Amino acid sequence: MKKVLLSLVVASSLMFAAQGSHKSELSITVGGVKPEGNLDLENELNLGLRYGVYVENKFFNMVEVGLERADSVDYDNSNKKTNINRFFVNLTKECGWAPKKLGLYGLVGVGYEDYTNPMFENKDDGFVHYGLGVKQWLTDDIALRAEVRHGITFDGDNNLFYNVGFIIPFGKKVKEVMPIKSEPIVIQKKPEPKPVVKKVVKVEPKPVFVPAPRDDDNDGVINQKDLCLSTPEGRVVETNGCMKVVTLHVNFDFDKSVVASSYDSVLNKSFDFMSEHKDYTILLQGHTDSRGSVAYNQKLSEERAVAVKDALVRLGIDSDKIATKGYGESKPVVSNSTDEGRAENRRVEATFDK
Repeated sequence: MKKVLLSLVVASSLMFAAQGSHKSELSITVGGVKPEGNLDLENELNLGLRYGVYVENKFFNMVEVGLERADSVDYDNSNKKTNINRFFVNLTKECGWAPKKLGLYGLVGVGYEDYTNPMFENKDDGFVHYGLGVKQWLTDDIALRAEVRHGITFDGDNNLFYNVGFIIPFGKKVKEVMPIKSEPIVIQKKPEPKPVVKKVVKVEPKPVFVPAPRDDDNDGVINQKDLCLSTPEGRVVETNGCMKVVTLHVNFDFDKSVVASSYDSVLNKSFDFMSEHKDYTILLQGHTDSRGSVAYNQKLSEERAVAVKDALVRLGIDSDKIATKGYGESKPVVSNSTDEGRAENRRVEATFDK
């Protein structure tokens, strides 16, 4: 029996290969399994589900995966039962005489069988199988199939499978259409007489060169209207080209970091400027006089810069646009030898930059 089935598989590969008109197919099967006599198993009712995908330019036509299950299989000379699940992958060579009508196929595959109640040396094991089958297409959308297979486990046990079922195809293949070459049709026309064109001499006025207005300092005000021709790049200017003066200068009482209310108008001017020029940022620089230790004055200068920042943030300026830095007593603007000089040095100054 094995030799007959194997020879049929080889012979089928020499026939005309059937060309399926779809890309894949789903099969639902029902059948039986006749185990080898020494397995102590009764014949099985087998239900199966398979899905195959056609491949191009290979010796085989299809790669197929499947699952078959036999429920409540009786053991001989025992009241025990077991379920058997078989998973497998097949390579199928399909042949036929009339596309989408009747076809013969051969298959080889490998799989694994699982016993839910292994007994009498029946156990989970891998297997190989081979077989033959036929397909009969009833319409373009359904076909019947019948198949017989011989399975051999890795331990050498044998099973004979026989089943029938139906097939549902999926995904129609697109037929390739060869382009039709068309030759261009050439229609010869009699040459038309050339029209007589009278030559008209047109005198064009010479263009007058007007130099483009210059803006040497790139402040947006042309030189003719710019009263300050060397404004640093990026500065905000008035309509006359001179820098718009924006200052922020806050002085503090001795050993204090509180911004007095008398500086409200100064802070409001800074807020107005930042509202009109949202791409600018502010750097607040804090300073102290020379009384006290260097470390203490450094900390106090930083606190004064932060105090001015908090006042500007309360007015509505984005906190991310304000940076602070303390210089302690390192940058006096006047001598610290007098009370007036020390009062002038206790300050926060600001720079506004893009």
